[in-house]
Amino acid sequence: MAFSKKPKVQNTAVVKLNIGGDCYTTSRPTLTKYPGTKLADIFSPKSTTIRAEDCTFFFDRDGTHFKFILNYLRTGKLTLPEGETALRQLQEEADFYQIKAMLDELEFNSEILTNKEHRSLLLRWLPPQNTENRRRSLRLLFRASQDGFRAKTFHSKCDSKGPTPTIVQSGDYVFGGFTEESWSSQGGYATCTEAFLFSIVNPRGLEPTKMPLKQQDQQYAIY
Repeated sequence: MAFSKKPKVQNTAVVKLNIGGDCYTTSRPTLTKYPGTKLADIFSPKSTTIRAEDCTFFFDRDGTHFKFILNYLRTGKLTLPEGETALRQLQEEADFYQIKAMLDELEFNSEILTNKEHRSLLLRWLPPQNTENRRRSLRLLFRASQDGFRAKTFHSKCDSKGPTPTIVQSGDYVFGGFTEESWSSQGGYATCTEAFLFSIVNPRGLEPTKMPLKQQDQQYAIY
């Protein structure tokens, strides 16, 4: 019994992709930027994936949103299509290619706040917008269990990012806060009219609570 070896992917810098009829040209380092993704596995030097006769790799997927995936691989920054349907479709494509970092940014993907009712409650507490826009605008900036607990790392990822909710777990307690002003490592105070603290999970049986702002002429912002 004889076997023939599958030809390996040539380790060339330029790669041509046909995603459901939409053609893209990119580089192998871009496609392998995030280890563990389907694209990184396929285009690694050890891959045995066979390409088409015209030297193009074909994926039987909807190519409409692949440009957003490719831009994310190139820049590490997430841009989004317009409309909730398109957003869900992009999420499905990111899931197919197993790009976890992108999925984390596309989803309200808190490992602390796992209860759907609690997530919905926090979304309702945020400044007035419709719920879908709130969900869409939430992007994971920092996860201590993943990024570490150094203040310098926190500020490198969270400074100058605009309105930010922060969720904290200490033992069985889950709490946090929101500020509409950007985080900054420069020190000093900022005036916030929509900031609040909150308690979501309390092992003593207390209901989830949003702590309102006090009057501006008083010493402390939260009561």
